[in-house]
Amino acid sequence: MSIRFRKFLSPVFALSLFLVSVQISTNQSLWSQEQLSESQLKLVAAVENARIQAINQVIGSVIAIYDEGRQGGGSGVIIDPSGIALTNHHVIMGAGIEGWGGLADGKLYRWKLIGTDPGGDVAIIQMLGRDDFPYADLGDSDRVQVGDWALAMGNPFVLTEDQVPTVTLGIVSGVKRYQPGAGLNQLEYGNCIQVDSSINPGNSGGPLFNLQGEVIGINGRGSFKERGRVNVGLGYAISSNQIKNFIPDLLATKLVEHATLDAVFTERQGKVVCSTIDRFSRVAELGLQLGDELVEFEGTPIQYANQFTNLICTIPEGWPVELVIRKSDGRLQTIHSRAFGLPYQKPPKPDSGKKGKTKEEQQKIKRQLEMIALLSSPPGKIRYPKVNQKFARWVSANWIQDTQPAEGKVLHLKDAVYRSGEEIGEQEIWLGSNGEFRIHWLVNGEQEKYFHWDGQNFYLILDGNKQQLTLQEAKQTLPIIQGLGILAHQDPNPLAVMGSLMIDGSGKSQQKNAWRMSYHDSGTGPFYCWLQMYSDDGRPQPKLLKLSSTLDGTESGAVLFSDWQLVDSIEFPSERKLVEGIAEKTELRIVNRQSQWI
Repeated sequence: MSIRFRKFLSPVFALSLFLVSVQISTNQSLWSQEQLSESQLKLVAAVENARIQAINQVIGSVIAIYDEGRQGGGSGVIIDPSGIALTNHHVIMGAGIEGWGGLADGKLYRWKLIGTDPGGDVAIIQMLGRDDFPYADLGDSDRVQVGDWALAMGNPFVLTEDQVPTVTLGIVSGVKRYQPGAGLNQLEYGNCIQVDSSINPGNSGGPLFNLQGEVIGINGRGSFKERGRVNVGLGYAISSNQIKNFIPDLLATKLVEHATLDAVFTERQGKVVCSTIDRFSRVAELGLQLGDELVEFEGTPIQYANQFTNLICTIPEGWPVELVIRKSDGRLQTIHSRAFGLPYQKPPKPDSGKKGKTKEEQQKIKRQLEMIALLSSPPGKIRYPKVNQKFARWVSANWIQDTQPAEGKVLHLKDAVYRSGEEIGEQEIWLGSNGEFRIHWLVNGEQEKYFHWDGQNFYLILDGNKQQLTLQEAKQTLPIIQGLGILAHQDPNPLAVMGSLMIDGSGKSQQKNAWRMSYHDSGTGPFYCWLQMYSDDGRPQPKLLKLSSTLDGTESGAVLFSDWQLVDSIEFPSERKLVEGIAEKTELRIVNRQSQWI
């Protein structure tokens, strides 16, 4: 997402809110026997003004979603000024693959469907007509606590005739809730947020905000009275952090599936144990057996079977998962595997005959057939490569730093090389502001080597002899991958030599959520790049995590980049690791000792 920093509640406001609540709760006579003092009134006014400011800050990002005929009712929220927006899968199931979206400015804009997730009830649409849409940032839903204020905005009962969304205020009633799905593996809400903010038909797909104006969830489901479908104070929102896991696959124009291990865990005698398993599954091949206790999943200690269900609901197919199991003899075993995808039930085809049907009925059938075609696509397949490449360019543009070194400058790095904690050699890197690099590799037991990239070709220099490397050889040479990765943080163009850029999907590296990008060359196959799109506080901030010539970091391995440091306003990774496998097992660790511009 485009980088923008919002103001959090000031300490003065937070203190004011606390004092007002304390005064009201400890001195009931304030309200019944005398008016509030002037200072108390100011505190109340400050609380109200801050809430109103938060609403005004984000109300323009909320969409009233309609179908092609400007009918129906649903909601959405724009999360980037380019018009990228979130809504529910069940909203677009009713609206179709394109339609109209109303904003608070009173105008209607066209939208088109980009990708959808039937399992988690999330879809991404592209708003059209401008490149400066009002938008809201995605927050960190892991920080949401029971009792937090929550603002729900949207288009309930199609009330937003002027396109201005309605707003309801409530509190977070529960976190990490589970709501079962409908049909086969569809509309399943895992680790979701429960709120008492009024959510009614039409609010679906709309944002749930905190008082900082950040999207902490997408409202999708409410518990209603049977008659009238009136909200009873039980609403459920898909958490923003789950959505972040799926955004890369959705922007890649894929039909997304949720993860499964092909294993079922149940509670038995105070333990969570494997009760069912497909003996041909990956985890079974790696050692999981019936009766094994699940101790941890994705770094989270597992005490109840529902915890595992909640967590695996929030990750996509193909995600590299880690589980710790305890065998019957007490031994602990860590398993690293890629998750399978859960298949979806395909919707039945409607009667497509025109006889006796009105124009509106025919249009509805047309939309249903378009959605059926989409939901019948092979899961994980990029449906629209050109659209994918457009979003890949958008990611690349957000990656570039605002500052560049002065022309003619060279960044000189001196590094130490370690294996198993023991220093075994050194490395020097010269990075030119013109996009060239030269690397001196001197490791015990290996021949002294120089690697050179002149902006067009790669070279290996041994004993003074210069040999040009093929692109395939360069992709498998880890020192070269280091140099490209460091240069790419200033300007992703050096990686363009690896091929045309596309969004490959969602992933994980260094235990962080990652966008997996791929460079495609017709002759040598893909080259992979993992980006952390959000900083630790949940803000959009692209950072390079990993480069590899293979998806799992096998064969030639992979390079991890971490501990980014500033040198005259330019960042570089002061630590790099040469690793293998999806577990990212460290083979060599490279640590910077000295850096300077020369």
